[in-house]
Amino acid sequence: MLTMPEKKLIGKHELKRAEKFLSNIDLDWKQLIQHIGSCRIKINTSYEPYQALIKSVIFQQLNPKAANSIYEKFLNIFQKNFPTAERIFTMDNDQLKNCGLSKNKMSCIQNIAELHIQNKLPNKFEIQKMTESEIKHIFQPIKGVGPWTIDMLLIFNLGRADILPSNDLALKINYSKLKKLPERINHEDLAKHSAAWQPYRSIAAWYLWQLN
Repeated sequence: MLTMPEKKLIGKHELKRAEKFLSNIDLDWKQLIQHIGSCRIKINTSYEPYQALIKSVIFQQLNPKAANSIYEKFLNIFQKNFPTAERIFTMDNDQLKNCGLSKNKMSCIQNIAELHIQNKLPNKFEIQKMTESEIKHIFQPIKGVGPWTIDMLLIFNLGRADILPSNDLALKINYSKLKKLPERINHEDLAKHSAAWQPYRSIAAWYLWQLN
């Protein structure tokens, strides 16, 4: 049975509560939030899940500048609009390759588009009612879609407030920097430390991503 998600990032009041909560963890978090200021995370609920997933695939294992460049080239093929699944599925591979996409990413993107055409993926109304585990059960079997990719959809498309992308490299680097650790934290230990950030791990991740 589908159940409603717990919290959303959408809404200033929720974000203010998160900022106050995280500031009270310890002095490091308080100083980080004072330095960064109010949370300005952007949630795009207009994307269909297949679109959000494709965008996450494009951004996999790339720094934000390179990923944004490839994503812009991808959109430019379609007059800066996100294409329909039908158009993606029937695209010439050379067009996708010219955007800077790897062979594996091209295959994954086309597979996602095909699954959407076959009505095997939830639409943006259906997915809002699904739990995190239900969403992962549907998307994780797709070759090329890993936990990080789904985490990005959960945070930036669905606005789930308590998602920890513990495999995110920047998150591990910046948390280690915040806590002045002698070496980079691994994802298992980061997951343990993040228990103190609940129920606002998505917002905590956003703040860590802003750390230079």
